[in-house]
Amino acid sequence: MALSKPIKILVEDSWPPFAFKKDNRPVGMSVDIVLKAFKNAGEEVELVQVPYTRCIAQTQTGKYVACFNSARSKELDLSVVFPKEPLFKSKGLIIANAITAKKKPSKIKDLEGQSVALPAEFPFGKEFDDNMNINKVFTSSDQTSLMMLKSNRVSFAAVDEFVYYYYLRTTPEFKNQFQIVMEMSEEPIYVHFSKSHKDTKELVKKFELGLGMLKASGGYNDILENWVGVKGQKRVQIFSFTPKVQAFEAVPSLPPFDFYY
Repeated sequence: MALSKPIKILVEDSWPPFAFKKDNRPVGMSVDIVLKAFKNAGEEVELVQVPYTRCIAQTQTGKYVACFNSARSKELDLSVVFPKEPLFKSKGLIIANAITAKKKPSKIKDLEGQSVALPAEFPFGKEFDDNMNINKVFTSSDQTSLMMLKSNRVSFAAVDEFVYYYYLRTTPEFKNQFQIVMEMSEEPIYVHFSKSHKDTKELVKKFELGLGMLKASGGYNDILENWVGVKGQKRVQIFSFTPKVQAFEAVPSLPPFDFYY
């Protein structure tokens, strides 16, 4: 049975290709995945687009039931619930230009003393994040990071791999300008749910089932390929939770659910 319609869910507003604002409405790869997953589970949702920090804060307090896109952390685990499966997994990349590629860094320590542009508040793994000897230049967006690298204002850029492939597809001036010189840790990105909201338990069940149905139908890979191309789509990890469901129009029953705090 569907909850009162529509259920309002928060989404961040400035992280292409995952979720961003276009023509005053939310669009992106994660947006398409989340809407389709809930539709598969018979639930209609309304997306409310806000800055990422507000997205986090208003689910922690229980004002809204869910928010995306979020990376799991010890701090967030105290106040929100993460489903079994992330929206996707992707690696952080170190990108060089034609000049800095010649430095041939092969490990995080090789970046010490070098300038690396990256978006604020996005994790690239403990080894990179905790290294204070890397000259980290925080930028307003990944596109800005890549523009700085292209103009040789920084030595490297740290960019999520899906973001990188998206900008290669959509920004002609980036063509043949960059080289991947290092892969960093893989980070799962989630829809997270408020621990204090009354609808959380049922919505997590429905989201997990709907996401599994989306993967089983092949629609999941289609969405990713639409946003990041064939190369980006091929990097998608195969997750463990794939229900054997053939009918995607309605949800006959919900599977057993372990609700963790």
